[in-house]
Amino acid sequence: MKKNVLVIDDGSFFLKIIHDALPEEFHVKTVHSAEEAFALWNASYDASSSSISFVLVITVLNMSVQNGYDVAKFIRAKNREKKFTPVIMPTEMDIIKEDAREHGCAAYIPKSDLY
Repeated sequence: MKKNVLVIDDGSFFLKIIHDALPEEFHVKTVHSAEEAFALWNASYDASSSSISFVLVITVLNMSVQNGYDVAKFIRAKNREKKFTPVIMPTEMDIIKEDAREHGCAAYIPKSDLY
């Protein structure tokens, strides 16, 4: 059975890069906003629905309404209810590891390392 990965970015280019980069043993679900991610996450863990659990969340930092820190904070709060799901944040911004960790990210990767 494929493991589910949730990838969040408000642009299509990065979503395609991550989708294509992950091995076939992963099922990659892409969404274009934090709000879509929150709705999908909540629906996927609703006891009355067929449960889809995510083994990893990848989100960019800069998005138009809510950002990657908001996503990480949401997932961290949900991790208290369910099993731990790490959040990785590729970003073009200069942030330090402590900033990423403080906001709930397991790791961050400079986007330049991905191209």
